[in-house]
Amino acid sequence: MAKPEVLLAGATGYIGGTVLTKILNSKDDLLENSNLSLLVRGDEKARIFNEKGLKTVLFEDLKNTEEVASIASNYDLIINTTPGSSVDSAVAFIKGLSNRKQSTGKDVHYIHTSGTSNIASLSPSTPTVTSPSPTLYPQLQRLNAETPYAQRTADIAVIATGISVGVHTYILMPPTIYGTGTGLFNRTTIQVPTVMRAALKQNQVWQLAGDEADIEHVHVEDLSGLYVLIAGKIVQGDVKGLVSGEEGIYFAATGKHTWGEFSKGIREALVELGGIKEREVKRVGLKEAANEWTGGNKLTCELNFGAYWRTDAAASRELGWQPEKTEKDFQNHYLETAKMVMEAQKK
Repeated sequence: MAKPEVLLAGATGYIGGTVLTKILNSKDDLLENSNLSLLVRGDEKARIFNEKGLKTVLFEDLKNTEEVASIASNYDLIINTTPGSSVDSAVAFIKGLSNRKQSTGKDVHYIHTSGTSNIASLSPSTPTVTSPSPTLYPQLQRLNAETPYAQRTADIAVIATGISVGVHTYILMPPTIYGTGTGLFNRTTIQVPTVMRAALKQNQVWQLAGDEADIEHVHVEDLSGLYVLIAGKIVQGDVKGLVSGEEGIYFAATGKHTWGEFSKGIREALVELGGIKEREVKRVGLKEAANEWTGGNKLTCELNFGAYWRTDAAASRELGWQPEKTEKDFQNHYLETAKMVMEAQKK
């Protein structure tokens, strides 16, 4: 029997690079049970992967949906770790997989990257969201009808398109991702470095949201383990308990913190390294924060730096997901990240 063809998109990125490392080190023999290819833009990056014995597929741009769909039609499973706000490319991946299914007669699968900002609330008393749940997909639709948000729009399109063309879809919805990535290229996350770079510029840490409730986090290596777990089950045909479609949304929180603790961790790390001197955290408004952190995009800023969420990762754990990082790892990451951010600014 021919091995399943697997495509990893985003292998040069923070999440994707760490997923690739996890695949290469996997004890579940994901590589032995499939033919893995990496979707790569640029000859130089492809050469680096090729020199390590990895197969690459060059592409021009994810905006070229015809090209994306054509490439996708050669695969049985696509792991897409590129930014989850690209609706058109996600749909193109799924339509390409549908063409593959028509030509082979076999099931095809798509793993999509999203985030808990899709379900974030401005209310500190927001209830815990669980999955699988028949109410989560309608909740995403309702929230997006009220306030369109690109990443949420993409999730809805992924689910709807998958159902309409017969592709099994799985959405991974992690909270704040922390830790140093293990890929060959980008190894830094977004939220903490964004606030750190602004603090170095202003000589003070800013905070948008209050401290009224906990939010959640996951280490990038633990998150990558969930990708590999789901992919491994698909490749091995062990899909019992693996829910797709409207209820195929998987949370990945492993710990909690408040926005105040988030700001304090950044402040302490930057003060210790001499990056800033001001120890008082400054509360700022949405417009000011958005201009500094998200290029003026108030909605993105509010949902990622000023909102609250609570999720239950029980479904992921029931699949066999076993995160290893501890609270100590989360606390230590502030200093580790601060060193990387400050070193990068010297270049």
